[in-house]
Amino acid sequence: MNRELQLKLQAHLDGELPAAELREITELLAHDQEAKALYMELQAIRDLVRGNESALKLTESREFYWSKIAREIDRTERTQSAPDRSYDFSWLRRWVLPVGGVAVLGGLLAIALQAPTSSRPLFRLADKPDIETTADDTSMISFRSESEGISVVWISSH
Repeated sequence: MNRELQLKLQAHLDGELPAAELREITELLAHDQEAKALYMELQAIRDLVRGNESALKLTESREFYWSKIAREIDRTERTQSAPDRSYDFSWLRRWVLPVGGVAVLGGLLAIALQAPTSSRPLFRLADKPDIETTADDTSMISFRSESEGISVVWISSH
C-alpha cells in the first residue's frame, strides 16, 4: 500500500476527504483487506488517544489567554521592525577598503617599475675567490655585496 493511499485513509477517518474520493475509499475498504486492517488500526489509535487525553484547564479565561498571545506577537513585531540605531559601517567595507587596496597595489607597482638611480650593480660576483680549497672534488662560488657589507661563499662537493 502506497503512502498516498495511507494518507487518504487517514483523511477519511478524520472526515477530511472530498466527496469524490470518499466513494473510492469506501469501495476500497469494502474489497481490500489490507486497507481495512490499516483503517481499523488507525481508528483504534484515534479512540485510544481520545479516551486518554488529560483535560487541561487554563487559569485564565480563553479570551484573556489569547489576548496575551496577541500582545506578545505585536510586541515582537514592533521590536523587529524598529530601526537599528547602531552605526552602519558597510560603506567602509564597500568603498574605502577596495579603493585603499588598489592604491597600495598601484604604489607597489610604481616602485617596482622605477629604474635604478645608480649605475652601480646591486651585487657582483667576486672575480677571485678569497678562499682557496685544495680538494679536487669541490667547487666554490662567492658573492659580495658592498652596499650590504656582506660576502657569501658557496662550497659544494661533487
